[in-house]
Amino acid sequence: MTVLMIISPKNRPVFEAVIPANSLSERQLILSQLAIFAALDMVDEAMWSSKDLYLKVVDRFNDQSVSAFVTPGNHRFMLLHDSRQDDGLKTFFNKLYEFFIKIALNPFYDDEEPVRSKAFSDRVRHLAQEYL
Repeated sequence: MTVLMIISPKNRPVFEAVIPANSLSERQLILSQLAIFAALDMVDEAMWSSKDLYLKVVDRFNDQSVSAFVTPGNHRFMLLHDSRQDDGLKTFFNKLYEFFIKIALNPFYDDEEPVRSKAFSDRVRHLAQEYL
């Protein structure tokens, strides 16, 4: 079970994906969201001490880890996962960032509004299957 959230600079979730789809109960999803939002403070601290966009594991919740990637525009990609593959995670985040840039470059996209593109969601799920 993996949960991905993209958080805007004003701490609003703009994208969320549970991988594989429908693998969590409503209670588990709420706990996952809580773990990700609790890790935001750790991300804010870690991003000032690192020059890299990929911050690796910033927090742990039960037997799962929260990894983060911060874009230059201050969007945070947060991944709650049980994977131990650091190389796969880094590649996943870099490719996700490439897809997100294509969304963000749309002149009609507002960076505080949710990403509703089915194509983006499908690409994220494909990336997750490939690298996580």
